[in-house]
Amino acid sequence: MRSIFSYAFAIIGVCSLVYGQAALADDGGISFGGSPHLLSGHASVAMQSEVVHIDVADKTIKVDCDFVFHNSGPAATVRMGFPDDGLGAAEPYQGDPLPPLSKLHATFTSYESYVDGKKVPTKIIAGADREHYWHVKTVTFKANSDCHIRDVYRLPPGAQVTSDNGMYQQTSYILHTGSSWHGPIGKAELVVTFAPNTVHAPIKLMSISSVTEHDISKVKWPTEPRGLIVYQGPCTPTIDGQSLHFTKSNFRPTEKDDILLYYAYRKLTNMPQ
Repeated sequence: MRSIFSYAFAIIGVCSLVYGQAALADDGGISFGGSPHLLSGHASVAMQSEVVHIDVADKTIKVDCDFVFHNSGPAATVRMGFPDDGLGAAEPYQGDPLPPLSKLHATFTSYESYVDGKKVPTKIIAGADREHYWHVKTVTFKANSDCHIRDVYRLPPGAQVTSDNGMYQQTSYILHTGSSWHGPIGKAELVVTFAPNTVHAPIKLMSISSVTEHDISKVKWPTEPRGLIVYQGPCTPTIDGQSLHFTKSNFRPTEKDDILLYYAYRKLTNMPQ
């Protein structure tokens, strides 16, 4: 899934790591966020629901996540991490030494977190390797109670040049990190809304599972309708105008449930042959 060269321009990032196939790590900036991960804590805290709104514009993607957690046991204090990862050009330090913790950053252009309506401080830490980072906070869950957590972040959309001198954009949302909590996710609702002129109407969906070897580079973009969106997700989304709706209940997400979207293919001009 490699393009013929790296495309260096301002749009780097959200998005897609296609698990189980060759990633785009060498050819473009790819970054992504997703459901909070339980870094340490108590086995009685479950994710009852998550409602995620992903607003996709030409140069910025805003993601607004509302989570309801329920603690079915005694009071518990847990350490939560929200993923902020980057590959390729979006990898924050490209092999350079990591800066001091106070100056560490990853791929989001902004990030805010709220617990029961109150904004809370977070810090960023590096994960097990140089591609993975976490926005970390400590949350105390009251005994036998619900807790509402909201995370809001922004980042640029990703893009990839194709071998036919075209380009598509890409975005993603990782669900599988939500499987670290107690039991299944009660219900996940994710709405992806494309700003006017970001994708052409009418939208046509194509599952990545229907593409040869599940390889996005096998899509023959020039012969497909201009409104094509190739997707992976926990279910087949419904279309409502310029929005896609993914809804699934009572499940423990795996990497195959992560939402990956490829869209807005166009031919490029003045590109080297």
